[in-house]
Amino acid sequence: MRQTNTPTALLCMPPGEARNAVRAALMAMHVVPQDILPSHAELEQLAHTLRADSHTVAVIDLAGVRHAAAQPVALAALLPSPEARQRTLLTRPQHGLWAADRAWVQALGFADLVAQLDSVSLGSESHQVLDWVASLTGAQPLQSDALARYFSAMQIKPDATSPRGVIRKATGLSAEALCAALTSNVKALNRSYHLTSYPSCFVGTEAVAWLCKQYALPTDPAVALGAALQALGMLHHVAHEHAFANEAFFYRTAVSTAVERINPGVLLRLLSSKAGVAVRDRLYHGKTYAQCFIGSEAVDWVHTTQKVARHDAEITLNRLHGFNLIEHVTHDHPVRDGMFFYRFVA
Repeated sequence: MRQTNTPTALLCMPPGEARNAVRAALMAMHVVPQDILPSHAELEQLAHTLRADSHTVAVIDLAGVRHAAAQPVALAALLPSPEARQRTLLTRPQHGLWAADRAWVQALGFADLVAQLDSVSLGSESHQVLDWVASLTGAQPLQSDALARYFSAMQIKPDATSPRGVIRKATGLSAEALCAALTSNVKALNRSYHLTSYPSCFVGTEAVAWLCKQYALPTDPAVALGAALQALGMLHHVAHEHAFANEAFFYRTAVSTAVERINPGVLLRLLSSKAGVAVRDRLYHGKTYAQCFIGSEAVDWVHTTQKVARHDAEITLNRLHGFNLIEHVTHDHPVRDGMFFYRFVA
């Protein structure tokens, strides 16, 4: 493909406010936005264009593209050129984003992995994304105030109803910052219920009380914050039986210093090797599920080999799930420490 020298950004993002905001910001910079469908053929064409045209960048939403080719490892294979990977930005707004995730994506050679791109983040903490686009395409960078005026004129507003939007509207924080604050300020202790022990968890009523006091909120909006974190996979009931509530139920967040030292790519390679978790055809209620593994056995394996607590092992596996690297056989839920079947996504 002949180089056009026209600054272009290929957007593999689902329809919605985030894509609208990115498109508007690019047009304000005189960069041509081009939507890419989440198919293997379109992603291959995206890779070809990046290799051929040095004035093109790409933004790929991993959470919004449920396709094996939209995994970091698969995308790295599609983009063998380090220079092309450096012109590819990954985003994942529908899951929590942690330091180990970003470090792995950057080690694969991509520009970065960011949590969210919308009209607020593009004009504030993620403004470096637009600087990145400008530096690689030769476009004119925009100042935050000019961008805000452009968004206002284009009537582009942030989505206050998404989990991240709910959190930001009520607290002014990112979901990750709220999750870290909740983890630091609400005591996680070893607790028991009906002769079963649940290590390192907190009580829903205590979390709601802290959220109400910290952010001057009534009870219902505080519960909504916990529910938003739960929707992002950043908080869960210890037995995955209850939504977040102002009740004496036990919960955990996905914040874990033990998990942060585990490289997702290395873990995936070991877990899926011959020495990893057992993968075979399995039968449940008369139906065969081909080449899958059991959630509790995967938790056993991570717990033993990585020397982390079982709940940390579950968190680790769910980080792979958030990258679309493993999936439940019927797509019903994330990884659980129980008799549930999962597959590696080819």
